Amino acid sequence: MIKAVRHLYEFGPFVLDLGERLVRHGASRMELPPRAFDTLVALVENNGRLLEKDELMRTIWGDTFVEENNLSQVIYLLRKALRDGEDGARYIETVPKRGYRFVAEVREFESTGGNGKNRRASSNLASLPPFSNTANRRTSIQASAIPAANPTESTRLPVAELRNADFDSPKRNSGARRGWIQGLAGGLAIIAVLAVLQGAGWKPRLFGAADLSPIRSVAVLPLQNLSNDPSQEYFVDGMTDELITDLAQIRELKVVSKTSIMQYKGTRTPLPQIGRDLGVDAVVEGSVLRSGERVRITAQLIRTATDRHIWAESYDGDLKDVLSLQARVAETITSQVKLNLTAEESGRLRRAGPVNPEALDAYLRGRYAWDQRNVASFERAIQFFNQAIAKDPGFALAYSGLADSYTLLNLYGESTANGTEAKNAAERALQLDDTLAEAHTSLAAVKILHDWDWQGAEREFQRALQLNPNFAQAHHWYGNLLLGPQGRHDEAIAELKRAQELDPLSLIINADTGFAYYLSGRYDLALQSYHKVLATNPNFLPVHFYLAKYYRQMGRYDLWLKEMVEDDRLAGFSKRNQALQEFYSRHAFRAAMEDFAKPPGSSRLVGASDFRAASCSIAEANAVLGRNASALDALENCYSWSGVALIYLKVDPVWSNIRPEPRFQEVLRRLHLQ
Repeated sequence: MIKAVRHLYEFGPFVLDLGERLVRHGASRMELPPRAFDTLVALVENNGRLLEKDELMRTIWGDTFVEENNLSQVIYLLRKALRDGEDGARYIETVPKRGYRFVAEVREFESTGGNGKNRRASSNLASLPPFSNTANRRTSIQASAIPAANPTESTRLPVAELRNADFDSPKRNSGARRGWIQGLAGGLAIIAVLAVLQGAGWKPRLFGAADLSPIRSVAVLPLQNLSNDPSQEYFVDGMTDELITDLAQIRELKVVSKTSIMQYKGTRTPLPQIGRDLGVDAVVEGSVLRSGERVRITAQLIRTATDRHIWAESYDGDLKDVLSLQARVAETITSQVKLNLTAEESGRLRRAGPVNPEALDAYLRGRYAWDQRNVASFERAIQFFNQAIAKDPGFALAYSGLADSYTLLNLYGESTANGTEAKNAAERALQLDDTLAEAHTSLAAVKILHDWDWQGAEREFQRALQLNPNFAQAHHWYGNLLLGPQGRHDEAIAELKRAQELDPLSLIINADTGFAYYLSGRYDLALQSYHKVLATNPNFLPVHFYLAKYYRQMGRYDLWLKEMVEDDRLAGFSKRNQALQEFYSRHAFRAAMEDFAKPPGSSRLVGASDFRAASCSIAEANAVLGRNASALDALENCYSWSGVALIYLKVDPVWSNIRPEPRFQEVLRRLHLQ
């Protein structure tokens, strides 16, 4: 009687049986769902080769339209079934943004189901270890010679016996018993060798170290937009931001801020490298699909060092419930990494309620604009935040965004208001929700720049960090706007370093850390920080402004001119740029300072239209020239027209010569810095 030929693959302790469409593990049989089985077959048959996601989905689903998260769910199911990553055994590798690769050694067989003699067998590879992460190849093998190790048992039946045995019957023929004895002997020999090697520290090298270290830091990578509509990028980026915000409320978990993770949007950077760059144990990858008033969020948690999936899930709901969906994702992730939430943390995650979809849409557009960090984008953000408030007057986050937009316009010297709008918006945000770390941070900045209430601002910063210890903006502004200006330099630098840990790729945080070193007199460290920023982005405007101040203070006037010219170029001040270069080439540094010190209208270098900015420039120029009386006169005008420009008055070394003057001390008292 001719028996049908069966095709089998062995990898690790598993045998994939194509004929019966199941996976054997020792004497156990695992019947996978059809799509999962077909996916495993495709991966195993192409072991060692990267299968792009599109290719794999076409292979499994054909012409049927399915979403990418279906494939992610199948891969997660396979990893769970194979115990991928446990005891050092690796099977499926994720190649971010591209696809998957089967990385374990695969051995291929054909069997007639009889005594195992009719099989494809050309070599005896009994010397190979049962797992290999480097030998990505199919191998024909005399199966009865290899006893394969089981992750949970010291031995298992040889592969030939697995093929021939009746797994439902306890009886075995004498040939099976002899094979079993041979397999047991071989298995014991392997165990004996491993026992010796383990003492020498070789087990992690052969099998991979057990992946048991706790996860205490994560980065949420930019979620993917599955809507095929580029105009929805703001929405998807907003969902990324909200998930980061939810996770960041957990004190035991370090969560990297959005600024740093957005550097990886659209890239194919390997996860282990991302882990090293950001200093995190795991990443959250996922996608967002928005269709009308419905939204689906898919997320998966992956350990960066081993690229091993820990968890994956999809969440569907109405658009009005999207913030609740995000909170559920965050809560599930915290349970997967075995964190114990405090009652307050758990309550904040579960408090997210329905939100007006149109208000949410406008708010996310506003934050997207605010993140661009320029005057025009702040003005656009204000429009969007006002639209959100018009749709939902109780939307606290929109008021916080509005306050931050007015605050930065004020800091950039472009606001004609005195800070009242920012103050009203921040206070309204807290009236609506006093558990928002964003709102407390907004109010802290307002208390400094509008009221010069340093103690009140410090209380707001501390409350913000109590609510969200991973809020990089709060650490950043606390160090840069409060501690530094008061001369509390060590504390300021500590806060800014914490902000760097949470947002290591943020240019503004790194630049402001350099400025904190400059204000404390640590000029070498300041210069190192500035050069680090320039190496990342030579066109980042704030760092050129800081470098101009640095070189002027150091007396390196040629470099001061270079940075001033670059600052003007990037800011779009082409006329002053040309005039400054011509003036300096003819008259050198002191003459340039003389021109800066002239009243508006009579200076080639200071615009006549902006008296507020001109008065502050005149004060600095006269201080550099040693004209104390003129510097103090201009300082009075600067305080009257643009007091926010004097936030660093107490600590900026440009004022060192006139700091003992009574009139200077009086200005410090008005700023509550004395």
